[in-house]
Amino acid sequence: MKYIALVITLIIAIAAPSVAIAGETITLRRDITVEGEQITLGDIFMGTGDKADQVIAPSPEPGKTTVFKAVSVARYTYSQGLEWRPATPVRRISVRRLGSSIPQQVVTDQIRAALEYELDMELFEMNLATQSLSIQIAADQPRTISVENLYYNKNSGQFVAEILAPAHAENGQRMKLNGQVHKQIMVPVLKRFKSAGEEIRERDIEYKAQRISKVGRHIITDAAHLIGKSPRRSVRSGVPMNMSNLGDPVLVEKGKLVAVILSQGGMYLSVTGRTLEPGGQDDVIRVENINSRKVIQAQVINAQEVRILSRQPKLASAQDIKG
Repeated sequence: MKYIALVITLIIAIAAPSVAIAGETITLRRDITVEGEQITLGDIFMGTGDKADQVIAPSPEPGKTTVFKAVSVARYTYSQGLEWRPATPVRRISVRRLGSSIPQQVVTDQIRAALEYELDMELFEMNLATQSLSIQIAADQPRTISVENLYYNKNSGQFVAEILAPAHAENGQRMKLNGQVHKQIMVPVLKRFKSAGEEIRERDIEYKAQRISKVGRHIITDAAHLIGKSPRRSVRSGVPMNMSNLGDPVLVEKGKLVAVILSQGGMYLSVTGRTLEPGGQDDVIRVENINSRKVIQAQVINAQEVRILSRQPKLASAQDIKG
């Protein structure tokens, strides 16, 4: 046996012409790949004839590679009456099993469907702890998975899903995936950017799912509270609105000439003023008397008139407004 092993080693290490000594001459294939669960002589060599289906080893996992020592393979072929004389020295033989990857979207869709059934709710955000998931299966198998078991913690929202790939396969791959569920509600948001004072109409509103944990008590959840109002500060599209940033639409712009009215008891006075800031219905804004240059606090009545809110004596009020 030692003599035979030495001869085989020399055959592998030294280039020599393909001459049959022990039996039929065979040739090593290039880039050896297999699809099934077993590696045969025909997978590795060409010219094996009726011994092509002879199994020499189990296949690696899909997408993986098995490496054989060339000496060991040569010994086996010799025992089968086959002669392998490589044209160049060979030390190792690699065999890769073909496989296909199950898309992560397939996995997340199946887990989400199982959670919907288990939790009896549709509106939630699901996050997997593993962001770059890679599940390799045999190339001839369907790219599917099934959720075999699901464990959910109602207090923390965390879950463990035991999946099987391909779906319901007897000898498929089993793995456990961790994740978390965040319950959501639908919140009205604006479809487009709105400037401060711009009126919000029903056609400007759409709904967006938000985590309940991130929706504070001041966030508007009813679209009826938005319609006919306007933001006090500009708002981007898709952003939930806060009650503190909601007011009436601007009736008067900054720098507009308006009638400044003082009405106390039986006295009624009106002069022209210039608004120093924009204002909506009933908003209190600063207005400058264009005659006296004095600044007065006034309440917006409509697009042309503002009312002085001063509680000063009649004479003082009249003097202020007249300048």
